[in-house]
Amino acid sequence: MIQYKSINHYNTSLNDREDCFRQFRREERGPSVFLQTCNRIELYYGDGDIPDDVARHLFRVTCGLESAIVGERAVQGQVKEAYLMARMQQKLPAGLHKLFECALHIGKRVRNETEISHGAVSHSLAAIEIIEQQAIDLRQARIVIIGVNTLTEDIIKFLQNKGAKLVFLANRTEERARRMAEPFGIEVFRLADKQHFLSQTDILISATSAPHLIIKKEDLLPCRRLFAIDLAFPRDIDPAVAELEGVTLYNVHDVEQKVKDNISIRQDEVLRAESLIEEEIAELHDIMERRRAHTVGGLRVVARSSQLSRIQVEEVMNRLPDVKYSINMIESFGDRHLGISLLNGEAPDDMFTRELDTALLTDDGDVAIHSAKDLPEQMHPELEIIALYEAFDKTDALVSRDHIRLFDLPAGSSVGTSSPLRRKELLALRPDLRVVGIRGCIEDRVRQVRSGMVDAAIVATCALKRLGMTEEITEILPFRTHPMQGRLAVTARKGRDDLKAIFKKGSIV
Repeated sequence: MIQYKSINHYNTSLNDREDCFRQFRREERGPSVFLQTCNRIELYYGDGDIPDDVARHLFRVTCGLESAIVGERAVQGQVKEAYLMARMQQKLPAGLHKLFECALHIGKRVRNETEISHGAVSHSLAAIEIIEQQAIDLRQARIVIIGVNTLTEDIIKFLQNKGAKLVFLANRTEERARRMAEPFGIEVFRLADKQHFLSQTDILISATSAPHLIIKKEDLLPCRRLFAIDLAFPRDIDPAVAELEGVTLYNVHDVEQKVKDNISIRQDEVLRAESLIEEEIAELHDIMERRRAHTVGGLRVVARSSQLSRIQVEEVMNRLPDVKYSINMIESFGDRHLGISLLNGEAPDDMFTRELDTALLTDDGDVAIHSAKDLPEQMHPELEIIALYEAFDKTDALVSRDHIRLFDLPAGSSVGTSSPLRRKELLALRPDLRVVGIRGCIEDRVRQVRSGMVDAAIVATCALKRLGMTEEITEILPFRTHPMQGRLAVTARKGRDDLKAIFKKGSIV
């Protein structure tokens, strides 16, 4: 069963949350998602059933209903980042995957279908409002921002819009700071030089992810006037600096309290958001029930008989770790008839899908997983695309003997392709080359280049990456590519809403 533990601004003070921070992160609960924001520390863990109260809590957090500033937008990005980080670091159980996918989906719906975030004040805007109330001339003040992230980037934009001229960015890693500072035309400091730049600072805003204090009393000059805002959690600035004469310090709780005094959210929008959340919980129930049904017997997947096709099936099904499946690899018409030229328009429209379609129509498979580019323009009237996934790379690559680049190939060199579009793009750049038809799986095409049958070949970059053959890439070509290149499609018989529900998350259909 999925569970969660939360330490937030409702049940603890800022001091208490900081005390719990390190101990909370060290808890051993197996694969989990750790969420840290200004208001909360949360851990989601376990597998299997997803209780309504767990789903409802995370959905409310993602939609901004549990934020100190109701409707604020930043929390959805923080939930997404926490989920992606957990996926990178560990193998998450299927239940956690589905819970967070649904959370991100409802977060987007609520912000698109309600006005919950309309006029909501962010931490960055709140900080600017507080600064403006200090009667400080922003055109003359020296302002230092510490930290490289979306929050500090927004603050720099707002300050410059307000007329601030002397804005500086400081960070532990100088290179990251320079990348963010360059578009704004501002100077950069190394955090290691903090005593030097703080001696000349009028306004300090800090928002890093450091787990410890970075500004202490001894870093500041006695009697130097300083207005500081600490937006970090855990805090960046030692609260003791407020004891120094001339220093005014706001922390994240102060900022949020200031906003609460001014903000007003229409109750009907909150109720509308809560109604959408209940709809998403019901949908989550349906998805999990359908998945359990298919987990019993297993989903029957059909695909073309190549190593690339098998990898593509695994890429899609890895999105559904709790769905058992079997693969039936089928040799397609196009795979059997390698003599047919695609360059000369000899190929039937369904040459790579015909046998897979037949398997679906005769109930020898539940779904077919294809390279979307292989699909015919007119599908069989009883079949439909139930899922379509974005490509991680849409470019074309040149594979050539001795890794000779396109513009260095001798005139008359033979370049293999099976695509009329690639032929057109190639001849537009090098009309002196000889374009020849080339067929077969990706491995065979590369072998034809290495054996000297052709001097080079044009291949989809994503295919080489999926096969672990990136070392074969000579260069990425500046070609206009097929709109479906690199995308993966799932097809099934029409009317299979149960299958659509399984594959819909992450699909752009």
